Amino acid sequence: MIDFPDDRARAGAARLADLWFPGTGRSPRLTALPGYAALVHRALQANPDLAAAFIQAAELAAAAGELSAETVADWPAELAEAAFYFLASTYYMAPEARRAVGYPGQVRRPSAEATPDQLLDDDLLAPVLALGPTYLPTPTEGS
Repeated sequence: MIDFPDDRARAGAARLADLWFPGTGRSPRLTALPGYAALVHRALQANPDLAAAFIQAAELAAAAGELSAETVADWPAELAEAAFYFLASTYYMAPEARRAVGYPGQVRRPSAEATPDQLLDDDLLAPVLALGPTYLPTPTEGS
């Protein structure tokens, strides 16, 4: 089981969470979400590599006198990116955060229920057409 090495790292994690997800009039602060500690614990178990990077970032955050975007900009880019990805994933695990930003989650959207405008939208197939042909002929006998 992956966990913070001590309370200082746990406090650094909360400082980092509040820096990147401070809450707005529309969305809640990450550390104010119900079950914040359980969300972080669950995220730590999900991906050991991201967990290790996040714990390292949390320790740096705990050691920083003043934690700011400028402080984080001096950290190795890969570490900061991994820590941010970890916290963003943690944030959107919370139903309250998803509701606040209007994300309905994964919902069923059958193509049979699409409107004519949706079916005739040229942009709908653009990414598929950009891939180019993907047909591979069936090998003939003796090939």
